[in-house]
Amino acid sequence: MELPKGDTERRNMINFLRKEGNLILVDENKIRPVQRATFKPHSNDEMKEFMPCPFCKGIYRLNSLRQHSKKCVFKPKDENNHNVASLGQNLLVFKLSRKSFLDKLRLKDEVFATMHADRASFNGKSDPIICQYAEDYLRKHKRPHIKHAVSNKIRELGRLLIPLKDIYGIESLLDALNPIHYDKVVHASHIICGYDTEQKTFKSPSLAMHLKTILLGACLAAKTLLLKRESVLPVNNYVETLKVVKTFQSLVNERWKFDMGSLALKDLNEKHSSKPKTLPITSDIIKFRDYTTSVADQSMAVLKENIRDQISFKKLTEASLVLTILLNRKRVGDVQYIKLNTYLENQSSDEQEECMKALSESEKMLCKHFKRIVTIGKGSKCVPILFPKNGQTYIDTLLDARRGNDLIPKENPYLFAAIGTKDKWVNASQILRKYSENCGAANPGTLRSSRLRKQIATVLQILHLNESEKEQVASFMGHTKKTHEEYYRLPQDVYQTAKISKLLLIMEKGEGADHQGKSLQEIDVELEAMNDDCKQSDDEGENDAEPQVPENDIEDTKINEEPEIVIRDKIRNVTVTNKGSEGNKRGKWNTIQKNIMKDVFKKHIKNKIPPKKHECMKLKDDHKELFEQKTWVQIKVFVYNTFKFKKE
Repeated sequence: MELPKGDTERRNMINFLRKEGNLILVDENKIRPVQRATFKPHSNDEMKEFMPCPFCKGIYRLNSLRQHSKKCVFKPKDENNHNVASLGQNLLVFKLSRKSFLDKLRLKDEVFATMHADRASFNGKSDPIICQYAEDYLRKHKRPHIKHAVSNKIRELGRLLIPLKDIYGIESLLDALNPIHYDKVVHASHIICGYDTEQKTFKSPSLAMHLKTILLGACLAAKTLLLKRESVLPVNNYVETLKVVKTFQSLVNERWKFDMGSLALKDLNEKHSSKPKTLPITSDIIKFRDYTTSVADQSMAVLKENIRDQISFKKLTEASLVLTILLNRKRVGDVQYIKLNTYLENQSSDEQEECMKALSESEKMLCKHFKRIVTIGKGSKCVPILFPKNGQTYIDTLLDARRGNDLIPKENPYLFAAIGTKDKWVNASQILRKYSENCGAANPGTLRSSRLRKQIATVLQILHLNESEKEQVASFMGHTKKTHEEYYRLPQDVYQTAKISKLLLIMEKGEGADHQGKSLQEIDVELEAMNDDCKQSDDEGENDAEPQVPENDIEDTKINEEPEIVIRDKIRNVTVTNKGSEGNKRGKWNTIQKNIMKDVFKKHIKNKIPPKKHECMKLKDDHKELFEQKTWVQIKVFVYNTFKFKKE
């Protein structure tokens, strides 16, 4: 009052006091906005349409609040938080009755300000049990990005309270954690999960499945507050309320699988099985790698000339991150959270002389070519990362530029740091999406971290690794061998069709005992009733008549190296005759013919590789009189049988 009348500062202070008083009236369900509403609220809950300004405490419509916050006279000059609606929502949440409780939680500073301001978040922030549950979840984890997961937990329980309030009048989660209201909680869960009673399906089956875990966690949080006798809970008899919560917890444990869990799991499995499990193809991966490498090379060249070039620095950081994920097939979080100190530490294992002596020369060269670091990955597990020579060059260029410019503050601890931030990193998921769409790949949607991990796990099926090697691969990928086999290694359709079908045919014919001790690779079966398919493939193939191919002649090895071999070459005991020509009759080989073939194809026999068609035809042309009555297929079969049944 010492300021003269009409003074601007005096007027601003009086307005601030008036607005702060109007904010206190919100507790009494009285709303006095700074600007009178010229519309009729869409619902009875008028606070859906209004929110206080976090700086001057005035109540505005949501759209007006965003405009007002830009020119609010009480806004600090260094304030750069654009989520003013969330900050204003926090003012409503921190009422006098809850302020002392919420001030003790980390949620207030780490999570609340990042949440979108809507009814679900308001319900979650206002409920002490939801806040305690989210606080317990936040304390269990160390990584900074966990705040987004905590925010989702708060919103899920906040969404559950919306139908409970609107339909049944249950105002808090503590009231809902009562056995009397169990069926109401199940019905509200059906609503937020999009349950279809006729089709028995869910729009969000995964939410329906883990709602049980969330409710059990909420029960544990409620018991914690009741045992501590927190005054924030509107409870008179803490002992009786604790018994009620324990009973509800037992009911969820025993009944949830019948009411939600089992149906949700079946629906989720059916939806997964109906979706095509497409994996990245080799050509797309090569395009992706080449494009990213070209971006890195160009950016590095520019950055070496001008270390303050912000665009080149950003592109080189992104490209280095993508190439590291692509080579190592790691989760995006395992790579994007690598600390600078972790990369700079020398973790060489050259001192392990005995291990190095056991390696081959090529393996020793690989050890020198790659730099290996160990970072902390999902679940605080140690995850190894390999950097090739070119990747090390890119990163060294980035580090030299960081020392010579001010694009990255020295306080930023991350290797792939975001420009102009003290504690932010480059978002690998967004970068993978951007680069995959720009590289010209046929299926850019498959070039994602999880798809790349599943692709390498699927390809490993054809390598026949032993158990020790599988464990080493699983350890490098950052999970257990069981997880690798159950979740990452997808059923490969070609492998199942070619290999498993042999086993099924053997069982169908009752010949299982005849193949005792053999692997699927060694087992060969006799296919019948395939004359039509053989004739069709013969019409599309060569004009040479094909012989009766003896059993165990051709197996499905080296198929990728033999593009000329068509399916009919695998069929035994089938005679195929071309139109207008007589089929060649099968006869025995004489000694001269055998010696010539063994001499000409001695390298093939040594390397156990069947000859190709043009090689067999060349042999026929060179020795026309000896092989006049023989087809190229018969020559191929003889060479194959020679190394197939050769005694070791």
